[in-house]
Amino acid sequence: DLAAGPARRDAALAKFGRLVIGAVAATILAGAFVAGTDAGFIYNSFPMMDGRLIPAGYGDLSPWWLNAFENVAAVQFNHRWVAVATLVLSLAYIGSLHARAVDRRTRRCAAFLGAAIAAQIAIGIITLVHAVPVALGAAHQAGAVVVLTLALATHHAAGRSARTSR
Repeated sequence: DLAAGPARRDAALAKFGRLVIGAVAATILAGAFVAGTDAGFIYNSFPMMDGRLIPAGYGDLSPWWLNAFENVAAVQFNHRWVAVATLVLSLAYIGSLHARAVDRRTRRCAAFLGAAIAAQIAIGIITLVHAVPVALGAAHQAGAVVVLTLALATHHAAGRSARTSR
């Protein structure tokens, strides 16, 4: 509860930061399945996939759990929407940091994190729409490293800010 006292608020914010890091990691993992299955070469539009929000054949493989790893429609759909969820979660985290009146370093890290996630999603969509040219695919993968680094840096800075503000 971010409305509670300082210690509980700091603990909640730390949990929130770890959740964002986990979401970034999940997005990267989902992207690895896209790269590994060459799923980026199909459904080259966004947000629709062949004119549908949920692509045909999403759950066609049996056993069902194989869809998350081997079904190109499911793999690409999952990466898209895990990324969008990560963006929303990250923006909420950044808003919470600003509401907490953290120090300038933390606010700067949070701003860079938000910008990096927005840029990463834009690069991902551009990469997809252009059927994954190597340079854009490599930029998108490098961007994932930047986003994870900034999520870790923001979480670390927020922890330092909370300790020094007590």
